Amino acid sequence: MQHSYFKIRDPWNFKPHRFEIGTPFIRSSFHDNHFFLKLYELRKDDFSDFYDFHLRHYLQNTSGTENDFHSYVSDIVSTRISQLNLIDPFSRKALRAKQQTERLRTFQTFLHSIDKWSSSQTLEAVITENNKEIVGLKQQITELKDQLEALRRYETKTKIDIRDKHLPTFIHLIHQLQQLMLPDERRLFNFQEQSGWYKLVSKYFTHDRKPIPIETARNYFPVQKEKTSKEVEVPEHLRFFKIILTSSESGS
Repeated sequence: MQHSYFKIRDPWNFKPHRFEIGTPFIRSSFHDNHFFLKLYELRKDDFSDFYDFHLRHYLQNTSGTENDFHSYVSDIVSTRISQLNLIDPFSRKALRAKQQTERLRTFQTFLHSIDKWSSSQTLEAVITENNKEIVGLKQQITELKDQLEALRRYETKTKIDIRDKHLPTFIHLIHQLQQLMLPDERRLFNFQEQSGWYKLVSKYFTHDRKPIPIETARNYFPVQKEKTSKEVEVPEHLRFFKIILTSSESGS
């Protein structure tokens, strides 16, 4: 016999646990209707205990998971609400159907509140949520495309090549540029860190027609006052050029 998702009262047991479902005379593997009959009797404050009572029974007697149980209960509740909505509003069953629907919707709200797997969402709700996510992703893709297009305007087809073995010579020129002072004693280049310089070298220059790894360039530009084992100094015999101030006049 197929296992039940719910704890069924034993035959001829006239003092069952208050959350057990079924009748004392008939045993069946299908007890959804009994589950709803019990649910209609309960107060809202009992929903959590009622749910946990049957969840424990399910986990102890089957190989299923809490997700499986929650999904099953959510599905039968949604189905029953749909069935009740089809009842003729002018029939004798309409008032009772309305009361039952209200109770089921209240229980459905409880199921939503403990739903960690989206199993209690209707198909329409899932589709709506997915559509919102798709719209957001499309907007993000558009923004990223615009950013990429803006970055591409600064890309070059070819890089400036530094002659063989003279990368340190070029680095020495940049080191001098960093120290240049204007006639009014302000530094020509205003910068706070070294990253802009070594990224410039790696991005727009090659050395002997080969890329300059950013780590290689970084080692020529250590953080000020911080010495590391990877720091590389420009040898004296490759310091060919000296940048000097041609005039000390301020233009007055």
